[in-house]
Amino acid sequence: MMQIVRRYDIYLPLEYNPEPDGTRRRIEGEKFDTVEQKLFEEFGGVTFVQESFPLKGRWRGETRNYTDEIRIFTVLDFRCETSLGENFLREYKETLKNEFQQEEILILYQEMKTL
Repeated sequence: MMQIVRRYDIYLPLEYNPEPDGTRRRIEGEKFDTVEQKLFEEFGGVTFVQESFPLKGRWRGETRNYTDEIRIFTVLDFRCETSLGENFLREYKETLKNEFQQEEILILYQEMKTL
């Protein structure tokens, strides 16, 4: 039986934004462990790219261009109440912006069906 599922991808950088002198500090591994645990508790499962295999992202900001190594955390929401995951992630996004000291955190949403 097909089921509607909502997929969320959370893009997190491996380094903090540059200091005024251009140096960057690595984000502590414990922060990623906390994200993994929080997502697991909320959605009952989480998939992510290991830190040893980061993806590279590049985008244009308002005042400068950014390049980051990133980890993507993916969660699937099988709950019937469609707003639960979205509401949780809308609030959690603000926490992530503060914890990871970012101007923005990219979270993508996609609705799909299981086979």
